[in-house]
Amino acid sequence: MGSERGVLAVLGLTAAAIVLSVVGGLNLKQTIAVTIITFQTASIMAFWEYKVLFAILGIFLLFLTGVMDIEHFVESTHLDVIVFLIGMMIVVNYLEEKGFFEYTIASLVEKTGSNAFLLVALLIVVSAFSASLVGIVTAILFLVPMVLRISLFCRVNPVPFIYMISFAANIGSSATVVGNPVGVLIALEVGLSFHDFLNWATPSTLTAVLLITALSFKIFSRDIESLNKSLSSLDLKSMRVDRIPRRELVKAWLLLIAVLTPLIIHDTLEHILHLKKGSMLIVAALGGAIMALFLERSRLRDFLESGVDWPLLLFFMFLFASIGSLEQVGVTEIMASALKEIMGGNVAQLVFLVAIIVGLLSSVLDNVLAVAFFIPVIRNLEAMGVNVFPLWWSMLFAATYFGNFTIVASTANITAVSILESRGAGKITLKDWMKYGPLFSVAPLILALGVLYARTFGLIP
Repeated sequence: MGSERGVLAVLGLTAAAIVLSVVGGLNLKQTIAVTIITFQTASIMAFWEYKVLFAILGIFLLFLTGVMDIEHFVESTHLDVIVFLIGMMIVVNYLEEKGFFEYTIASLVEKTGSNAFLLVALLIVVSAFSASLVGIVTAILFLVPMVLRISLFCRVNPVPFIYMISFAANIGSSATVVGNPVGVLIALEVGLSFHDFLNWATPSTLTAVLLITALSFKIFSRDIESLNKSLSSLDLKSMRVDRIPRRELVKAWLLLIAVLTPLIIHDTLEHILHLKKGSMLIVAALGGAIMALFLERSRLRDFLESGVDWPLLLFFMFLFASIGSLEQVGVTEIMASALKEIMGGNVAQLVFLVAIIVGLLSSVLDNVLAVAFFIPVIRNLEAMGVNVFPLWWSMLFAATYFGNFTIVASTANITAVSILESRGAGKITLKDWMKYGPLFSVAPLILALGVLYARTFGLIP
């Protein structure tokens, strides 16, 4: 977005936020909070390269105006997420430096031969599947280096392949309770089990993954064809990484297994060890980081500086805290009450209405916050005698699928784009992302809601 148009867009959205806040009857603090966060979010979207600056500026203004205090700042920064990301970044850096990703991608290429379409389909499935098991950000941290490796080796543009694995990860994260924080939040609030997700979320997710695979083949056909030609002309044996000592590969595999195992079965381990919900996720990430740091203890400082994307973590922390201020001043409660008045009792209509509103909110805000807005609304509908069971799944699909809509809609997108830029392999702007994000959000959501609707009303088993 041009600088002049960007400034006008930011000012226009900020002015609109002020007007809507006043018309909506918000008090002074609520109006200030909504205005600042609108300005912050719009600025980040318009001037992506300065995202850390605007994230910090937003917090500065919230503190300066008295909307944010230290206690709520600490509560809202989601330090558990930050610590988890630090641990996983250290693990990924170790695996990358040891050539694990080179070895893995070389093995994938060997198995698929020179067929780029088969390789891309495999990467999409692996991205969706891994996101459902170990979490969306973890999947991206593992897969982006693989995609960059194969793209740079074949001298093709990596950007389209970053789109594809990011889209797949966002959608795949809805398949199980551990794939996305949204799933965890809904499961804890409603009491849904892992089996409930397999029964109700996984079928819709599988159909959505098939759809985005077909869309990827159609929309990015030229890029995949370029990769196909490159694979056909190159000596695939040259991609082998025989120089990697077998001992190092064994260490890398052991580290990976040691991290992934507790991530996958964290719920069971927490029950056995009497730990609080989610504790084992942090333990797994930090445990893996400790192992990696111990193995690289001779160059600890350099390893930490190169392996952790500190600007990205600062961005996450300040953005989380900014959005959390809305709850502090009571905006979330007002929104829930207003939406309750709008909604009727028709379940079929509610399934799509909830999806539309949550999806649109998730495209510009943190999807966990969007879901948090709606949980009280759906609870109230339940108290009125409405069958709200399908609404939980509608909300899950909307929040996760619309993570594809914009760069800032999902932490996975931000992570993928940041890795791409930090490696000097390419750049993706908000305008670039918007060429494809809406389609890869709306189309799979319509399909997933169709499956949900058919199952809810007994049209299919």
